[in-house]
Amino acid sequence: MTDLPPIIRDYLCRRALAHRHPVYLHLDRTGNIRDGGGHLAHYDLDPLAVGQPVSAVLDFMEGLLPLEDDACHLGCLQPQADVCLDAHIIPDEKAYWLLLLDTREEERQRRAMQQKANELALVREAQARLLTAEASAAAARLPAVNFDPQGDRKRVAVLAAVLRLAAEAARDTPPAALLDQLARQGRKVAAGLQAEAGLLHAHTSTTVIAIFGLVPTQADSSEQALAAALNLQRDFSSGHHGHGAVAGSILPPAIGVTTGMAVVGLEAGSDAGRLHAIGPPMQAASRLMRSAQPGQVLTDASSFTASGDLQVRFEPIAAEGNTHTGPVYVSRRVRRP
Repeated sequence: MTDLPPIIRDYLCRRALAHRHPVYLHLDRTGNIRDGGGHLAHYDLDPLAVGQPVSAVLDFMEGLLPLEDDACHLGCLQPQADVCLDAHIIPDEKAYWLLLLDTREEERQRRAMQQKANELALVREAQARLLTAEASAAAARLPAVNFDPQGDRKRVAVLAAVLRLAAEAARDTPPAALLDQLARQGRKVAAGLQAEAGLLHAHTSTTVIAIFGLVPTQADSSEQALAAALNLQRDFSSGHHGHGAVAGSILPPAIGVTTGMAVVGLEAGSDAGRLHAIGPPMQAASRLMRSAQPGQVLTDASSFTASGDLQVRFEPIAAEGNTHTGPVYVSRRVRRP
């Protein structure tokens, strides 16, 4: 910046601070206010409480001083219902400078973008639910889906998840309670996959198989399936209670994800239809699912290669016996929050 002509620096500064209502406070080393300036009234700081601790007028400053780092940036704080600001704490030899910048416009834009992302996620989930539960009718209403409902060869990612009983639960818990917990956890898995644009191919009391790549998304189908698998792993791990049991009796799902060419279509029934798919990735995902331990995600080389930034979440393992062909990767341990 020092190499820029003064007129350019001034122009950039005006543009950067436009509608930001900058305020600066000069603090001593104990955090008391020496002086300040800028749009003080915008943050209810006028008149300035000179000589008072800054934490007395700005609650978020409590405990931040003395500052150990060279500088500190606190983004999108909301000290009041109608205020959103960035705070920059800049130390010098004998004092601190506190810079406040209004970020309400940035927060409004962020919320608008988040709302749009939420709406698109709901559209994908609605498409997945319609194509799963009302296939024959939904096909006509969703012309943008990424396959021919009458049958098509597509490169898809297949996710297979299985729920297992904890050993002590299978022995001590009444059968009716076990069946109820299995049903609830199975619905949780199915809903999570549909929310990630996965179409349910099979859903039994213990097994859920979903296909990714048929409902349009920006991500590659392999990346979408592995993201859904890791989200399931995280959600079940965050609800983890004692000895690996979820909901008292059900272990976290063991998940397998593979990628390949499959024949997919919609098989019409008397009052609804269902997704029909055949091909190597279906069987491969089921084999991986059976080999995975509860809470694990296993995937093949094809899915791993296409998983983008998610690759760092997996590590290679040796395949056991002749269960799998080619490299197999396992998800790293999920840390409890």
